[in-house]
Amino acid sequence: MRYFMNMRYRGRLIPDYEGDELANEEAVRGHALATARDLVFRTRMDTIRSWFDCSFEVTDESGRVVLAMPFDEVIPGSAGPA
Repeated sequence: MRYFMNMRYRGRLIPDYEGDELANEEAVRGHALATARDLVFRTRMDTIRSWFDCSFEVTDESGRVVLAMPFDEVIPGSAGPA
């Protein structure tokens, strides 16, 4: 199934029009964490001042939100869900 890693930054939604093929909904969180980790630690953009102001709103092919994940979850011990 295709999942779309839409990113929210300071109230603005940046849609993912391509999406990623993932095996199932359980694979979404690991993929989102890996993608956020890569953005936080390896990507510099003038338009985004702090990656920690971002979150993913992952939707499935029907548009249903399957995961909302703040980027600060890439830091061990952050206040994300258990």
